[in-house]
Amino acid sequence: MRFRSLSPDAGFTMVELLVVVGVLSIFLAVAGPALSGMVATQQVRAASFDLHATLNIARSEALTRNSSVTVEPAEGDWARGWNVVESGGTVLRRQSAYPRIALSGPARVIFSGDGRPDASATPFAVTSTDAVTDSHRCVRLRLNGRSVIDRGTC
Repeated sequence: MRFRSLSPDAGFTMVELLVVVGVLSIFLAVAGPALSGMVATQQVRAASFDLHATLNIARSEALTRNSSVTVEPAEGDWARGWNVVESGGTVLRRQSAYPRIALSGPARVIFSGDGRPDASATPFAVTSTDAVTDSHRCVRLRLNGRSVIDRGTC
């Protein structure tokens, strides 16, 4: 059995490989800033959805237990995360912080046993410095305790 030797024109040359790497690096350099904005937009959406879900869970727990349940910022700052705490002090749920997200809202939200929030429930503004203004979200609490997410600033 005879083995064939590789001919010199099989495969890629070093010049061709360097041209492909150069073209790919140019594409990545152009697409990089757009990708960081997209990541920031997705983080704003995820944070607003998680806050919306947390408010719904807290309302549901207040109705189930027929006692007050509080949603409060971790370490006094909503951007560092938040906790759902029952009236006895037991933490029912913890949400960790989102990097590069600015979140502002009331000092805390207390749901009574009938599922209604206290009167101090102002809207939550979820923003990011890297995202475009259209991607900002506003999480509002209705008087019946249900939360809604609106696009744009509060």
